[in-house]
Amino acid sequence: MTKGFVSTAIYRESMKGVMDVFEPGRLRVGLDVVLVPRVEQMYRKRPRQFVQRFFTEAEMAYCLAAAKPSRRFQRFAGRIAAKEAVMKVLGRGWPYLPWTDVEIARDGAGQPRVKLSGKAQELMERYKLAYIQVSITHDGKLAAAVAVGVPRTTRAGSSRESIKGTR
Repeated sequence: MTKGFVSTAIYRESMKGVMDVFEPGRLRVGLDVVLVPRVEQMYRKRPRQFVQRFFTEAEMAYCLAAAKPSRRFQRFAGRIAAKEAVMKVLGRGWPYLPWTDVEIARDGAGQPRVKLSGKAQELMERYKLAYIQVSITHDGKLAAAVAVGVPRTTRAGSSRESIKGTR
């Protein structure tokens, strides 16, 4: 690890052959943990470049709207963890996918919702995923997220509608 994040070279090496084992129609799971102080350090060093690299306008607005600075950094870290977890579901990470191709939006109840564009959307279609569900948590110095890619049909042939209620 390089200061809390995996270096590009190590990540590329670890992902060799991963795309070969992903089959369309299978459930996929991704998990990531991010250090909140590392995110704060990156933000304070180059705030504009940091937010432009990682976040869409809507994500920036949501994170910066937190009243306390500590809450802002937890929100940033949680969204980075969620994006990384989604990238793991898709089998490709930031050397291949721009961070902004994965947006962590909020639904009407305030729950995180995944919105994909560009290459991320293409991968979701390639692997026949109906949707990706994400859950984010943060406590003190850690933020974590898990993402689950749900196929359009289950292996037993059930429709998306029959598994929709399990979200």
